[in-house]
Amino acid sequence: MKSIKGFIVLLAAIGLTLAAVAWWTSLSRSGTSTPGSTNGAFDGTDVVQQYEPEDRRPLTRFTASLLDGSQFDSDDLLGRPAVVNVWGSWCGPCRAEAPALARVARDFEGRVRFLGLNVRDSPDAARAFERAFEVPYPSVHPDDSARAILAFGGALTATAVPTTVVLDGDGRIAARVVGQVDYSTLSGLVTDVLELPTGPANGSKR
Repeated sequence: MKSIKGFIVLLAAIGLTLAAVAWWTSLSRSGTSTPGSTNGAFDGTDVVQQYEPEDRRPLTRFTASLLDGSQFDSDDLLGRPAVVNVWGSWCGPCRAEAPALARVARDFEGRVRFLGLNVRDSPDAARAFERAFEVPYPSVHPDDSARAILAFGGALTATAVPTTVVLDGDGRIAARVVGQVDYSTLSGLVTDVLELPTGPANGSKR
Protein backbone atom coordinates (compact mmCIF):
# COMPACT_ATOMS: atom_id res chain seq x y z
CA MET A 1 0.00 0.00 0.00
CA LYS A 2 2.84 2.39 0.88
CA SER A 3 4.50 1.73 -2.45
CA ILE A 4 1.26 2.54 -4.29
CA LYS A 5 0.87 5.81 -2.38
CA GLY A 6 4.47 6.72 -3.11
CA PHE A 7 3.94 6.03 -6.80
CA ILE A 8 0.85 8.26 -6.84
CA VAL A 9 2.79 11.10 -5.16
CA LEU A 10 5.58 10.73 -7.72
CA LEU A 11 3.10 10.93 -10.60
CA ALA A 12 1.53 14.02 -9.08
CA ALA A 13 4.93 15.75 -8.78
CA ILE A 14 5.78 14.92 -12.38
CA GLY A 15 2.41 16.23 -13.48
CA LEU A 16 2.90 19.55 -11.70
CA THR A 17 6.35 19.98 -13.25
CA LEU A 18 5.06 19.26 -16.73
CA ALA A 19 2.16 21.66 -16.20
CA ALA A 20 4.55 24.49 -15.23
CA VAL A 21 6.69 23.90 -18.31
CA ALA A 22 3.60 23.78 -20.51
CA TRP A 23 2.35 27.06 -19.03
CA TRP A 24 5.49 28.98 -20.01
CA THR A 25 5.57 27.33 -23.42
CA SER A 26 1.93 28.12 -24.14
CA LEU A 27 2.53 31.82 -23.57
CA SER A 28 5.10 32.06 -26.33
CA ARG A 29 3.90 33.45 -29.63
CA SER A 30 7.12 32.42 -31.35
CA GLY A 31 7.60 28.99 -29.83
CA THR A 32 11.25 28.09 -29.76
CA SER A 33 12.34 30.48 -32.50
CA THR A 34 15.94 31.50 -32.11
CA PRO A 35 17.03 35.14 -32.14
CA GLY A 36 19.09 36.98 -34.65
CA SER A 37 17.91 39.50 -37.17
CA THR A 38 14.22 40.29 -37.48
CA ASN A 39 14.14 38.75 -40.98
CA GLY A 40 14.44 35.28 -39.46
CA ALA A 41 18.17 34.73 -39.97
CA PHE A 42 18.75 33.21 -36.56
CA ASP A 43 21.88 31.58 -35.18
CA GLY A 44 20.22 28.34 -34.07
CA THR A 45 21.12 28.49 -30.37
CA ASP A 46 18.92 30.92 -28.43
CA VAL A 47 15.20 31.52 -27.86
CA VAL A 48 12.94 34.54 -28.37
CA GLN A 49 9.45 34.62 -26.87
CA GLN A 50 6.75 37.30 -27.05
CA TYR A 51 3.55 37.34 -24.98
CA GLU A 52 0.09 38.67 -25.77
CA PRO A 53 -1.05 41.45 -23.39
CA GLU A 54 -3.66 39.21 -21.77
CA ASP A 55 -1.00 36.55 -21.06
CA ARG A 56 1.69 38.79 -19.60
CA ARG A 57 2.84 38.03 -16.07
CA PRO A 58 3.65 40.94 -13.72
CA LEU A 59 6.81 41.03 -11.69
CA THR A 60 6.74 41.14 -7.89
CA ARG A 61 7.94 44.36 -6.28
CA PHE A 62 11.53 44.28 -5.00
CA THR A 63 14.24 46.60 -3.76
CA ALA A 64 17.98 46.14 -4.22
CA SER A 65 21.39 47.78 -4.01
CA LEU A 66 23.04 48.79 -7.26
CA LEU A 67 26.69 48.42 -8.24
CA ASP A 68 27.16 52.17 -7.81
CA GLY A 69 25.98 51.94 -4.18
CA SER A 70 22.58 53.54 -4.69
CA GLN A 71 19.24 51.89 -3.95
CA PHE A 72 16.75 50.65 -6.54
CA ASP A 73 12.99 50.11 -6.26
CA SER A 74 11.24 48.05 -8.94
CA ASP A 75 8.43 50.61 -8.95
CA ASP A 76 10.85 52.69 -11.02
CA LEU A 77 10.27 50.22 -13.86
CA LEU A 78 6.60 51.16 -14.09
CA GLY A 79 5.08 53.81 -16.34
CA ARG A 80 7.00 53.02 -19.51
CA PRO A 81 8.61 49.93 -21.09
CA ALA A 82 11.76 48.52 -19.53
CA VAL A 83 14.51 46.10 -20.48
CA VAL A 84 16.10 43.88 -17.81
CA ASN A 85 19.23 41.89 -18.62
CA VAL A 86 20.86 39.14 -16.53
CA TRP A 87 24.62 39.19 -17.04
CA GLY A 88 28.05 38.44 -15.60
CA SER A 89 31.50 39.73 -16.50
CA TRP A 90 32.68 36.10 -16.73
CA CYS A 91 30.06 35.30 -19.40
CA GLY A 92 31.30 35.25 -23.01
CA PRO A 93 27.88 35.83 -24.62
CA CYS A 94 27.32 38.71 -22.18
CA ARG A 95 30.45 40.39 -23.45
CA ALA A 96 29.38 39.77 -27.04
CA GLU A 97 25.91 41.30 -26.55
CA ALA A 98 26.99 44.24 -24.37
CA PRO A 99 27.55 46.69 -27.28
CA ALA A 100 24.08 45.91 -28.67
CA LEU A 101 22.41 46.45 -25.29
CA ALA A 102 24.24 49.74 -24.78
CA ARG A 103 23.30 50.89 -28.28
CA VAL A 104 19.60 50.07 -27.83
CA ALA A 105 19.62 51.80 -24.43
CA ARG A 106 20.97 54.96 -26.03
CA ASP A 107 18.60 54.76 -29.00
CA PHE A 108 15.56 54.58 -26.69
CA GLU A 109 16.83 56.93 -23.99
CA GLY A 110 13.95 58.72 -22.30
CA ARG A 111 11.36 56.26 -23.61
CA VAL A 112 12.56 52.93 -22.18
CA ARG A 113 14.27 52.13 -18.89
CA PHE A 114 17.15 49.64 -18.70
CA LEU A 115 18.38 47.59 -15.75
CA GLY A 116 21.05 44.93 -15.42
CA LEU A 117 21.06 42.06 -12.91
CA ASN A 118 24.66 41.10 -12.25
CA VAL A 119 25.00 37.47 -11.11
CA ARG A 120 27.74 35.19 -9.72
CA ASP A 121 30.28 37.98 -10.05
CA SER A 122 32.63 40.17 -8.04
CA PRO A 123 31.56 43.82 -7.84
CA ASP A 124 34.97 45.02 -9.00
CA ALA A 125 34.89 42.81 -12.11
CA ALA A 126 31.32 43.89 -12.82
CA ARG A 127 32.20 47.59 -12.58
CA ALA A 128 35.19 47.06 -14.87
CA PHE A 129 32.86 45.40 -17.39
CA GLU A 130 30.51 48.40 -17.26
CA ARG A 131 33.40 50.78 -17.88
CA ALA A 132 34.85 48.69 -20.70
CA PHE A 133 31.56 48.50 -22.60
CA GLU A 134 30.35 51.98 -21.57
CA VAL A 135 27.10 50.56 -20.20
CA PRO A 136 24.75 53.58 -19.80
CA TYR A 137 22.33 52.03 -17.29
CA PRO A 138 22.59 50.68 -13.71
CA SER A 139 22.88 47.08 -12.56
CA VAL A 140 21.79 45.33 -9.39
CA HIS A 141 24.64 44.28 -7.10
CA PRO A 142 25.38 40.52 -7.26
CA ASP A 143 24.54 40.18 -3.55
CA ASP A 144 20.97 41.28 -4.28
CA SER A 145 20.47 39.78 -7.73
CA ALA A 146 18.98 36.49 -6.47
CA ARG A 147 16.13 38.35 -4.76
CA ALA A 148 15.55 40.46 -7.85
CA ILE A 149 15.48 37.41 -10.11
CA LEU A 150 12.80 35.77 -7.95
CA ALA A 151 10.55 38.78 -8.60
CA PHE A 152 10.24 37.70 -12.24
CA GLY A 153 8.39 34.49 -11.38
CA GLY A 154 10.63 32.04 -13.21
CA ALA A 155 11.19 34.09 -16.36
CA LEU A 156 14.77 34.77 -15.20
CA THR A 157 17.27 32.49 -13.49
CA ALA A 158 20.88 32.84 -12.37
CA THR A 159 21.82 29.79 -14.45
CA ALA A 160 20.48 31.00 -17.81
CA VAL A 161 22.96 33.79 -18.49
CA PRO A 162 22.46 35.97 -20.40
CA THR A 163 18.69 36.35 -20.43
CA THR A 164 16.82 39.53 -21.31
CA VAL A 165 13.19 40.45 -20.70
CA VAL A 166 11.20 43.39 -22.03
CA LEU A 167 8.49 44.75 -19.73
CA ASP A 168 5.51 46.79 -20.79
CA GLY A 169 4.55 50.00 -18.99
CA ASP A 170 2.53 48.03 -16.45
CA GLY A 171 5.58 46.02 -15.38
CA ARG A 172 4.45 42.85 -17.14
CA ILE A 173 6.75 40.56 -19.12
CA ALA A 174 6.08 41.24 -22.82
CA ALA A 175 9.07 39.41 -24.30
CA ARG A 176 12.02 37.25 -23.30
CA VAL A 177 15.29 36.33 -24.97
CA VAL A 178 17.14 33.35 -23.48
CA GLY A 179 20.74 33.61 -24.61
CA GLN A 180 22.70 36.28 -26.46
CA VAL A 181 20.58 39.05 -27.96
CA ASP A 182 21.56 41.20 -30.93
CA TYR A 183 20.69 44.78 -31.78
CA SER A 184 17.97 44.14 -34.36
CA THR A 185 16.16 41.58 -32.20
CA LEU A 186 16.14 43.72 -29.06
CA SER A 187 15.26 46.97 -30.80
CA GLY A 188 12.44 45.16 -32.60
CA LEU A 189 11.03 43.74 -29.36
CA VAL A 190 11.21 47.14 -27.68
CA THR A 191 9.53 48.83 -30.64
CA ASP A 192 6.73 46.25 -30.55
CA VAL A 193 6.02 47.07 -26.90
CA LEU A 194 6.13 50.81 -27.52
CA GLU A 195 3.72 50.58 -30.43
CA LEU A 196 1.20 48.23 -28.78
CA PRO A 197 -0.80 49.87 -25.97
CA THR A 198 -1.01 47.80 -22.81
CA GLY A 199 -4.22 46.26 -21.52
CA PRO A 200 -5.91 42.87 -21.75
CA ALA A 201 -8.08 43.80 -24.71
CA ASN A 202 -5.17 44.83 -26.93
CA GLY A 203 -3.61 42.07 -28.93
CA SER A 204 -6.74 39.90 -28.64
CA LYS A 205 -7.38 37.84 -31.71
CA ARG A 206 -11.16 37.85 -31.24
